[in-house]
Amino acid sequence: MLKTALGAGAASVLGACADADAEVFGGQVATPEPTTTTTTTAPTTTSTTTEPTISGPGIAVDGEMVISFTYTRALGGKLESPYVAVWIEDDDGFLVDTVALFYQQERRGARWLDHLDRWFTVDAQRIAAGGVDTAATISAATRAPGAYSVAWDGVASEEVVPAGPYFVCIESVREDGPYSLIRERFNLTGSLPETRLPDVGELSLASVRING
Repeated sequence: MLKTALGAGAASVLGACADADAEVFGGQVATPEPTTTTTTTAPTTTSTTTEPTISGPGIAVDGEMVISFTYTRALGGKLESPYVAVWIEDDDGFLVDTVALFYQQERRGARWLDHLDRWFTVDAQRIAAGGVDTAATISAATRAPGAYSVAWDGVASEEVVPAGPYFVCIESVREDGPYSLIRERFNLTGSLPETRLPDVGELSLASVRING
């Protein structure tokens, strides 16, 4: 069967050649069919990395939020510098971002971080939900009594925080001394005039403002 098929194929090719020769010898020249060329261009893909935009409507902080407070050592307890945490919570009490964390970084000082009761609890919840443990990277050494200001740019986990209700929190604790927590709710819509916060324990003269 293979030989028969090959023979038929050869006959077909030869027959085609014979017809073409007949046209040429008979004075008829075959006109070649026009050739169409198709060019396919691959689509160009452009990758652009955009930094978070920290301005415009619909954001919590247009510029930077400045949180100020004064720590005054009261009577009682050891004369140690306090542990202090400053952070932002959303309306559900979930930690959005830790703005500042002062604690003793020598002599296994991290083991006392759970004395910052509120911050330690919400930060542990954030980590349990898949967040990264940032205590070692965002922290600074303890501070002596005095006035301090820290700033937040309104960005958390590389995302601009949207406008809405948030809590501004300041917490301090000292070994065998008073525990203090300021936790005030704000509706952040980009701007905020300087607003005083209540005095609590060893924390006083606290305020919040957004510098645009």
